[in-house]
Amino acid sequence: MTASTDQPARAPEPPSPSAWRRRAEAGLPPAGFVAVALALQLWTPVPFDADTAYHLAVARLIREHGVLQSFPWTPFSWLADHYADKELLFHLLLVPLAGLDWTHAARIAGVACGAAALLGPWAVLRAERVPRAWLWALLPMLASGYFAMRLALVRPHLLAIPLAAVATWAASRRRHRWLFAAAAVYPFAYVGWIAALVLAVLAEGAALLSGRRPSWRTPAVALGGLAAGVLLHPNRVELLRFAWLVVSDILVGTAWAGKTGFTLGGEFQPMVGEAFLRFGSLPWALTAVAAAVAWQRRREDAQPLTFALAAAAWGGASLGTERFVEYFAPFSALALALALGARPRRWLAPGLAAGALAFTAAFGLGPVRALRLRALDFPPPLEAALRERVPVGAQVFTCGWLTTGEMMLALPGRRFMVALDPVLFHRKDPALYARWYELVHRPPPLPALAVRETFGAGFVLCETQLREMRPVVEAMARDPGAKVEVESRYWVLFSVAGGAPPR
Repeated sequence: MTASTDQPARAPEPPSPSAWRRRAEAGLPPAGFVAVALALQLWTPVPFDADTAYHLAVARLIREHGVLQSFPWTPFSWLADHYADKELLFHLLLVPLAGLDWTHAARIAGVACGAAALLGPWAVLRAERVPRAWLWALLPMLASGYFAMRLALVRPHLLAIPLAAVATWAASRRRHRWLFAAAAVYPFAYVGWIAALVLAVLAEGAALLSGRRPSWRTPAVALGGLAAGVLLHPNRVELLRFAWLVVSDILVGTAWAGKTGFTLGGEFQPMVGEAFLRFGSLPWALTAVAAAVAWQRRREDAQPLTFALAAAAWGGASLGTERFVEYFAPFSALALALALGARPRRWLAPGLAAGALAFTAAFGLGPVRALRLRALDFPPPLEAALRERVPVGAQVFTCGWLTTGEMMLALPGRRFMVALDPVLFHRKDPALYARWYELVHRPPPLPALAVRETFGAGFVLCETQLREMRPVVEAMARDPGAKVEVESRYWVLFSVAGGAPPR
């Protein structure tokens, strides 16, 4: 009988200290980004942006009705009959949280999505082996208080930031599978999904400027990914129409054209003058240095020039609409980090971070401080009183549109004038929009009749502290056809008897 040659299984050797260190280095930055996002959410007692409530309201509607194909809750909006969920991915992420108190749900989503917004640029820098990638990823929020505020908002742009960073990296390295995947996800995540194609074109433009032969395949892959995403989207046809409407009618035709008769919100204002100095000057300085270094290195590597061109493009857009800082600030840091590559001195990233923090602390913290100023629009007692007076299915005439999301959460199942944007009301019926705008800003002596007959509304809900709404509030208070049902410090609800179904 021969002796067995079987040997007992050898226990795996413990990882070497260097392996443990590598794992720690890979795991600590994501944990740190979660901590940063959590700190921003804890700093914000109530979601600062009114759109957050709208997104939670949509998530609740999806939970109740499935993926939406129409939006009858705002019957005067173009979306009522041409609905397209341009942020479906964000809403689906919110659906599991929709049963919670909406402020708690927003905070949880804000932590996850805010961390993702930092994680995307860090992943790009780590893939390129840039030293201190985590610090470069944090630099944008130190260099622009406005970007730090945008990072705290619970909105879909938090998903678009990492998508744009990954798409640009994939296009610049011609990693076509990654580019196709990022482009395919974009139509589910953000209305500006055409950015994936633009970034791919910029990558090949940088290659041409660097003396390389541009490839048609990169833009073709991006276009193919976008086409796949649109075809897979449940609102595919309307998504195309909505994306065009946002660019042509809302951004270019109204915001950039300075069209009167529309209130679009502060984020559509241009970043000029003092706002530029406080919130845009440091990102522009980073972009300028990145462009100069990238141009010198272009024969060696075209990628830094790609990110510098993208940063300059986002910066130019922010001059017309300050919300584009949400792309501009991270791309400016990415561009400089990639331009310097593995060659920067050890003190450079910490020095830039310290200098940016000092500048922002001295001149640019206004938007961050503002995060603490917002209170609940509809506290529980007011919400209960409104639900008692306004029956489910009723049409409510609202004097504005910015807080429609809060209204939908406070009064589920009721109908309001318009959500997201007043241009969508104008697009559906220009004459009726003009009548609504005139009624709010220059009301007749007895407006209740017009509310009933023109808009089929049985109730009027207005904010009393906003100067532009005082004329209609005061006119309604004098009208014997209107009755005050609920009144608080900031809101008043009138009933106007005989409301008919809306047109």
